[in-house]
Amino acid sequence: MSSALAIKAQPVLVPADIDFLVPGVERPFTYAHEAPSGAEPETARFASHAVQIQDVRHAESLDIDEHGAALGWWPTRVRRFYDENHVRRRYYPESAEIIEAALGADRVVVFDHNVRRGSALAIQATRTNLGRPVHHAHTDYTPRSASQRLRHELGPHAEEGLSRYLQVNLWRPIRGPLRDAPLALCDGSSVGLGSLRNVELRYPDRTGEIYYLMHERRQRWYFASDMTVDEAWLFKNFDSAPPGPGRLAPHSAFTDPRHLRVSPRESIEVRALAIFH
Repeated sequence: MSSALAIKAQPVLVPADIDFLVPGVERPFTYAHEAPSGAEPETARFASHAVQIQDVRHAESLDIDEHGAALGWWPTRVRRFYDENHVRRRYYPESAEIIEAALGADRVVVFDHNVRRGSALAIQATRTNLGRPVHHAHTDYTPRSASQRLRHELGPHAEEGLSRYLQVNLWRPIRGPLRDAPLALCDGSSVGLGSLRNVELRYPDRTGEIYYLMHERRQRWYFASDMTVDEAWLFKNFDSAPPGPGRLAPHSAFTDPRHLRVSPRESIEVRALAIFH
């Protein structure tokens, strides 16, 4: 029995390549969608680095305040994930309930979502919330853009009277088991402040700001193998609480070299603000 337990305790590490921001660019920016004709070329550049990604199925659970991310069994009643109105009407409230219960928040505001499909599946160019998996390490918000989003959703004085607010994503497959372009998350406690770089994210009508991650050998990466529709990652992009180990969790899709013939990825992520009075 002791040998069986020892075997089970061995970490499962998957070697993979993830793209990281190349240091040294003075003013990195990128376009959220296809660059307009004649537009200034993007300045953000990436380099691929080999990393070891640990399967959380064979490790201690991640904690959202210690690591910036947590995997949960959060079944969904929704199945029509390509129906945008249905997602907003049914999945947004369901996701808000999940996030509120997981974090103990007083209020959760779900404000947008993305559906992502593997390269073998068609996407509609007119659907701005329908895209491909993102294969470089990033977060969706910075302190500045999270504050802007809070004021956009709740008004110019939204921060008054709040003890804390978080910007979080709830990410799940919409078809499983997921093996194509699974989501890898970087343990927030292994992310040095110097490895995060503010990057402009340009839209046709506005400019946002995100973090791109530069590579450091001390960074620790995790994923969950064969995720099902009833599982989800909850992870932070911003936390207004005093800096702690799990203040955020950079993330990226990756190619799992163990699976060469896979069904194309289909996933949905909602973005939300978790409010504490």
